[in-house]
Amino acid sequence: MSELLQTLPWDTEFFGLKIGRVLPSRLDVDSLEAISILAKQGGFRCLYFQAEPDDAETVSVAEEGGFHLVDVRIVLEHPFDGRPAPVPRYPVPGDIQLMSPRPKDVPTLEQIAVEIGHTSRFCFDRHCPGDACPRLYRAWLHKAIAEDHDSVMVAHLPEGAVGLIACSLQANSVGAIQLAGVQSGRRGRGVGTALVQGALDWFRAQGVVRAEVTTQARNVPAQRLYQQMGFFTRRMTLYYHKWLDEEI
Repeated sequence: MSELLQTLPWDTEFFGLKIGRVLPSRLDVDSLEAISILAKQGGFRCLYFQAEPDDAETVSVAEEGGFHLVDVRIVLEHPFDGRPAPVPRYPVPGDIQLMSPRPKDVPTLEQIAVEIGHTSRFCFDRHCPGDACPRLYRAWLHKAIAEDHDSVMVAHLPEGAVGLIACSLQANSVGAIQLAGVQSGRRGRGVGTALVQGALDWFRAQGVVRAEVTTQARNVPAQRLYQQMGFFTRRMTLYYHKWLDEEI
C-alpha cells in the first residue's frame, strides 16, 4: 500500500476486518500522523507494529498514539557451523517416534495448537474475542499440515501423539521453526528435545546455514529448551496492536 503501511490479506480474511502492518520499526510524531491518515483513509480496523526496543522516542510515540504492547518477540538462531551440540537437559525417550501427521492425530494436535496459543499476542490482546486465539492456532495447524510448511513432524509415545513441530525453508538458506508444542501433560519428558532435534536434523539435511525460531519473552520454558539445544538470541522486538474501533 505504501512505505508506511501494508495490508495483511490472511489476517483480514480470518478476522473479517481490515488489518495492516506498520512497516517502519521506528516512529516519530510525523510518521505516526501519516500512518494514522493512511489507516483512516484505507478503512483499517487494527494495526500491528513491531518496534525496536532501544529507541525511547518510538516507544513513547507509539504508546501515546494508542498502540498497546501485546508481546515481546524474541528471535533465536542456531548456526550450522560445526560447533559441538550441547547436552540437552532432558534425554530423548527411547520409545518416542517422529513421523508425519496422520488423520487420527488431528484432534490431539488441535488441542496442542490451542495450548501453544496461550502465550501468543492474540491471547493477551483484550480486544480480541475469547475464541479468536484458539481458532487462529487451529487454522495455523491445518495450514501447516495441508500446504504451508516443508516438514511437519509429530512426536509419538506408545499412548499416541504428544507433540508437533512445523518447519519451513526461507530465503538465503535459512530454516524456520514455525509452530512447535508439546501436550501439557507430557512436558518435561524429553518430547520437546526430540522434536527440536528432529527439526535440526531435517534442516541440516536440507543444507541450511542457520535455523531460526520466534517465541515470546513470557514463554521462558520454550526459550530454555531452544537455548539448551544450541540456539541463542538474535533479535528482540516490542509488538504492539492498535485498534481503530473498540473491539472486533
